[in-house]
Amino acid sequence: MTVFGADPGQLALTSAIAMAVTGLELITTTYPRTATFILKSFGFYCYVIIYGALAAIAYLLLPWVGDQVTVQGVGLSDPWVKAAIVGFSIKAFLHIRVFTVSTGPGQSFPVGLETFVQLFEPWMLRNLELDHYYRLQDFVTPRKDRCADVAAAQAKAKRSIPTTFTPADRAALEADIDRQITREGVIICYLTYVGIKITKNTFPL
Repeated sequence: MTVFGADPGQLALTSAIAMAVTGLELITTTYPRTATFILKSFGFYCYVIIYGALAAIAYLLLPWVGDQVTVQGVGLSDPWVKAAIVGFSIKAFLHIRVFTVSTGPGQSFPVGLETFVQLFEPWMLRNLELDHYYRLQDFVTPRKDRCADVAAAQAKAKRSIPTTFTPADRAALEADIDRQITREGVIICYLTYVGIKITKNTFPL
């Protein structure tokens, strides 16, 4: 059985890899210390699933866009390897041009997968930021209330800097803590450096 001429297993493989790569990239670049918050967001899973679907579409389009995309390398004659490569390289495959709209002589507008991404990605990323902010506030608010004032929060954070930090990292964190003017700001600053687990120990409920 095939789906639009492609093996369903290959489509599933390219989709799964694309979802994993997209999710990991978003977490490691935007939420490296607070992944737990974003993983609780329904929008996060919608976001990665859409990229998985786009990867499957890109794989289906490969036979028709040979003039735009060339996949070369050892073992790439194997369709399973090719499916995996499409999944890993989904952001590059978004540039595939599906069709072109011409508005006159010398005037054309290419429409591709990236065009469709622009319809949803800015809105979804903004919603993810707001969802993350809500969960961050939910984490920080009860902890800041247990600190008498900003100075107390700063002192507690400085006392609890991990000993594994290099002198440069320690100095950077201490400087950032000193710049905070609210208890909430101190805890968020500390959290972005050390992560959720250590912050829970330093600022318990």
